[in-house]
Amino acid sequence: MKKILLIATGGTIASRETEHGLRPALAADDLRAAMGLKDAAVETLDLLSLDSTNIAPPHWEQIARCVADCRQTYDGIIISHGTDTMAYTAAALYYMLEHIDRPVVLTGAQRPLGTAGSDAEANLRLAARAALSGHAGVMIAFGGRIIHGNAAKKIHSLADDAFRSIGRTEIDLDAAPVPPSAPFCLHETLERRVAVLRLYPGMSPDAVTACIKAGCRGIIIEGYGLGSVPTGDAEDSFLPALQLAREAGCTVVLTTQCIEGGADIRRYEVGVRAAELGALSGGSLPIEALYALLLQRLAESPAGTPLTSLDADEK
Repeated sequence: MKKILLIATGGTIASRETEHGLRPALAADDLRAAMGLKDAAVETLDLLSLDSTNIAPPHWEQIARCVADCRQTYDGIIISHGTDTMAYTAAALYYMLEHIDRPVVLTGAQRPLGTAGSDAEANLRLAARAALSGHAGVMIAFGGRIIHGNAAKKIHSLADDAFRSIGRTEIDLDAAPVPPSAPFCLHETLERRVAVLRLYPGMSPDAVTACIKAGCRGIIIEGYGLGSVPTGDAEDSFLPALQLAREAGCTVVLTTQCIEGGADIRRYEVGVRAAELGALSGGSLPIEALYALLLQRLAESPAGTPLTSLDADEK
């Protein structure tokens, strides 16, 4: 009989109403009962009990180490998680658990388990199916969709079908599983000093300078279109700030505010001039995955030296 480990981390799926609103309260055993599995053994682990708004990189490191320690005992692992930062956690685990050889499935709910109209039971059963499928890798099972961990984005704050796959096709559980292309490798630590800035008309490049002076090792700028930032007027040009970043050993990645299409800073002059100062392109990754990838890559690169490539489009 196959074995699944259900790791609980909190979220709406495990919440109950309090005088201050919903708060995680249920244990992993409470969630296990809703899965209805008869052809597999499900063991449980209560790792965290957090609203996912409070999830941060140290928690990703904790979850990744837990999965790495347990992986050989189980055929698949399910992680129950809040929806607000689920895409970030999935992306972080996707890069930290490189070439993992079994399914690691994140799921959750828009309404707590056991409440009227809850989507929790359906998502837990979908996650169980994914965990038993033999499809190796980190993924999200939610709203009838199975999405690669580095491609997920929450696009609706309330709908059951809240997540979409960006830049990759969804996983077909009925297709033949593809084994990992290399041995499993755990990347245990993440760089903390990374900032994300969203460009808007009239934004001062001083925002970039402030991040550099604060000691950031990486900055992601969500630019316009294919990842463009202003380079024209001397006062509003981002080029001096990009030059300062390069001199300070800070990696700058330009991505797009658009959901689909990705970034390509080699197409327009405004992007090419930024690239000439060392800015990298975020490619087709959603911001959640790009942020996680940069945290992982910077953690394994020498301080004071900016990255010269990110390989953002590698799957």
